[in-house]
This record gives sequence, structure tokens and C-alpha cells, in this order.
Amino acid sequence: MAILAPVSVALGYVLVWRPGPVTRLLHLASELAYALPGIIIGIAMILFFLRPIGGISLYGTVWIILAAYLSNFLALALRAVLGGFAQLNRNLDEAAQVAGAGLFARLRDIVLPMLSPSVAAGAILVFMSALNEIQVSILLVTSRAQTIGPMIIFLEEAGSSTLAAAVGCLMLALVLALMLASLAFGRRLPEGVLPWRD
Repeated sequence: MAILAPVSVALGYVLVWRPGPVTRLLHLASELAYALPGIIIGIAMILFFLRPIGGISLYGTVWIILAAYLSNFLALALRAVLGGFAQLNRNLDEAAQVAGAGLFARLRDIVLPMLSPSVAAGAILVFMSALNEIQVSILLVTSRAQTIGPMIIFLEEAGSSTLAAAVGCLMLALVLALMLASLAFGRRLPEGVLPWRD
């Protein structure tokens, strides 16, 4: 999410406040990547990264899984950010522009503080979706690059049901720990970040 957050904020800024044909095409591409079955995204990543790029091959490494996750989950992060942009008043950005603030200064001082609840909500959506994701990474994992979902399936198919159940329980324990932490620190987070907060 450290990569998806700035990308979705920048893309949301252009989509909402400076729309154009190129940005609409990027938005359509992100939505299409999320709508396609994960197996197709995995095959596309294999075909795209099969040949080395600049002498470096990403196939069989964790970086191809990262690229697949970024393309697949950009739409989730972007939808939350677009919802945040829909609630913002562009007059604040225009007033800062008239006062001489540059684009990065406006994003840092005006847009990002008001968008932080939406960005955090998108981060939670992406994390919870990526944690148990199987379809995208099932074709991309190797013995050196594993993710949790395929690992559970491979352990079960290898006859290690006990280990598969243990990994599943650890995943549930991680989600429970994160939920408890969010409840404990939820009062310090901005309004609207946690939808289940009072």
C-alpha cells in the first residue's frame, strides 16, 4: 500500500480535477485489471516479464508478484481515494495555487490531510484483500517467492493438513490482532477511516 497510496492519490487528483482522455484510459485499465479473473492477470504477468528487462529477469521472483498485486489492487485503493476527492472542495486547492503554492506543496499541505481517511480505508481494503489472495499469485509463486494463500493450498495438496491448518490459524490470528489494534487506536485515527468505529 506504500506504493498504491501515492499512485492512487496522484491519479485521483488528475481524474477528478484535471480529467482527460489519457487519465480516463488509465482509470479504465485499473478497473479492467480488477475485473479480470486473477488467473488472467497471472498469465499476463508471466508473458510480460518472461523476457529479461534491462538484463534483469523478474520471473520467479517476489517482484513479479508485487507487480501483479499492484495492477490488481490499484482499483480498490483508487475507488476509496476517488470517494474522498468527491467530498473535497476544489476551491481550497485553487486558492493555494493562486497564493503561489506548487503542486506538491498543495498535495502535501491541503489534499493529503483531508484525504487521509480515504487513503487509510483504501489501505485496509487492499491489505485484507491481498492477505488471502490466491488466484493472481497461484501461477507466480515459486519455492523462493511464496504468498500465504497458495502456501496453504500447496501444504494441503502435499498431505500436510496440520501445517495448512496452522498457517490458516496464524493468518486468522494476524487479522484478529490487527482488528484489536485498530479498535485500541481507533480513537486517534481521523473520522471515517474505520467504518466500524462509533
